[in-house]
Amino acid sequence: MRTREECDAAQVLEILLPGNPVTVSALAAQLGLTDKQVRTRLRQAGDLLEVNGWGEIASKPRVGSWLESDEPHLADIRSFVREFGSQTVIPLSQRESHVLFRLFSLKKREGLSPGRLAEELYVSQPTLTRLMNSVGQQLETWNISLLNDRRAGYILQYEENDYRKAVSQFFLGTVQDQERERLLGQFFQGLDLAWLRRIIVRQEHEWHLHFSDQVFLEVLLVLALAIQRQDHPVTVRTEDARMLERYNDYLFAKAICQEAGQMFGMVFSEEEICFLTMRIMCAGFVRISQPDQIQETWDVIREYDSNLLAFVDEVLSSMAAILDCALDTDQNLRNSLILHLRSTVFRLRHGQRRSNELLQYIKTEYSRVYTASWIISMLFEKYFDLQITDDELGYIVLLIQSALERRNTEYNAVILADFARSFGELVSQRIIRYIPEIRRIDILSRYETDNPHYREADLIITRTSCNDPREVIIDNLLSEQGVAELKAQIRRKEKSAASQSPAFSVECTSLFSPDLIFLQQKFSDKETLLKFATTWLEEKGYCSSGLYQSALNREKLTSTSIGGSVAFPHGDPEFVNESHVALMTLAEPMLWDGEEMVDVVFFAAFNMNSREERHRIETFYKELIPCMADGRFMKLLRSSRDSISLYKELFR
Repeated sequence: MRTREECDAAQVLEILLPGNPVTVSALAAQLGLTDKQVRTRLRQAGDLLEVNGWGEIASKPRVGSWLESDEPHLADIRSFVREFGSQTVIPLSQRESHVLFRLFSLKKREGLSPGRLAEELYVSQPTLTRLMNSVGQQLETWNISLLNDRRAGYILQYEENDYRKAVSQFFLGTVQDQERERLLGQFFQGLDLAWLRRIIVRQEHEWHLHFSDQVFLEVLLVLALAIQRQDHPVTVRTEDARMLERYNDYLFAKAICQEAGQMFGMVFSEEEICFLTMRIMCAGFVRISQPDQIQETWDVIREYDSNLLAFVDEVLSSMAAILDCALDTDQNLRNSLILHLRSTVFRLRHGQRRSNELLQYIKTEYSRVYTASWIISMLFEKYFDLQITDDELGYIVLLIQSALERRNTEYNAVILADFARSFGELVSQRIIRYIPEIRRIDILSRYETDNPHYREADLIITRTSCNDPREVIIDNLLSEQGVAELKAQIRRKEKSAASQSPAFSVECTSLFSPDLIFLQQKFSDKETLLKFATTWLEEKGYCSSGLYQSALNREKLTSTSIGGSVAFPHGDPEFVNESHVALMTLAEPMLWDGEEMVDVVFFAAFNMNSREERHRIETFYKELIPCMADGRFMKLLRSSRDSISLYKELFR
């Protein structure tokens, strides 16, 4: 049996065999070790050479170490390296991946011997036990149990759907890119993956679609597993199958399965087709590659995704009101949200979580949009009966932020003309020439306020007031002084919007009350705080008893901290009788979600059943954003000791 020491020595000798001096730091870099560990291995290699009479390892300061041996003994060393060398040793960083691959390769009810696995990895039993504990934790995230049977060894216990999802996620997320092709060949030994790839590419071209690399590999894995594991069928609920059959994605999946079935001499079951459809939709459906196909595809989406379309339209309407920007007229944003949210819904519905490495950056850099986006989570529950995670919410924030940045650099303007149209054309050309931020100008009369261009305009340029907050009053637009004044007024509007004194409007007064403002509180944990807030709300008849548990469930799924040491917990609207906000400040900051400290909490009990209630909540979000961004206001909030005085300040 090969020992760990022999393998370690073989790794060093393999690097030294060419005969040139190698420094300790160079050896450490190649082996992924510290300098101290390398010196230990050099001594082990030197001892092995001495015991076998093969030569020695010489070294010289600032030069390095090298191998001194004659040709016959060099042949012995090469033979030793071939038998024990690094190509047979699994690096520390790859051990967990190696074990997962071995376990996934087991047949149903087949086991993996701990002794054999320890020999493969060259590790002791205690080390193997620790490694398998880590592997078991990873498998649990995929709903797979790792058991250690006294007779069979390590075995897996799973449902077929979970096993296939886990294998796909293993190859997509755990296996290194340079190793993936080799391991796929081993895992699907005897299956012609090249033919499957050609089938997928042919269907892409036929449907005028284009897969991302991730979706392409996902489809390949689902098809290969369906062929390899024909005796272990997946299961799909009847109601899910009926729903999936209505989607364009289902027709695409069916076409691929039919061609693959003909090629490999099998018939894909309806469950297999539906399973492939779900995997495609969870991964994110395809991008249209032919412009003339876009309308046809959107017609299909409009026909079958009416619920999603209504949700996106309501989201855009609410975000437009909160952020005071005409996002509801941005067709590019609408299309992007539709495509993105279709995948989001399926990922959440079928238990596939998606992490967002940019989440903390999004919370910090795009705090205004992130705060406003919490209304989306409430709408999400209303339409889909699902709780959206903060990771998924972060991706939506990025799409909205991108749309805002596109709009922030340009203005659409309207000139209210009380003069000849030819004069208006001259004025508009002059404005566009000297103020490049204005992208488009439409000339309208004062009586065309129902015109879409008027409703969508960022600026209303007029010679006399029209009582519109967007108005910019300029008497003579043809003069240089008039153009300069227009520029100055645009800058003043931007500055005024950025420095607006934060406060809540009268419309929000019904959401707050002094007896729901709790200052300088002390709670042992987040659960106690949530219980405190919901108990007060329930005692006043504003909510029912289920609100606490629904808020707690949300916290387990996703963090409700929104940056700036502020948290915004909330429960399911179905348990809310009347919308209210419980405002709490903490005497000492509390660790909210394992990462962020919080000392200001807005507990939102919102019910958006009526249009008036929805408008009130949109107004609340809109006015909360500048409040959070204002240092003076937040300092006042944190330092207040009297709830009545603070209530007055909220509406100053």
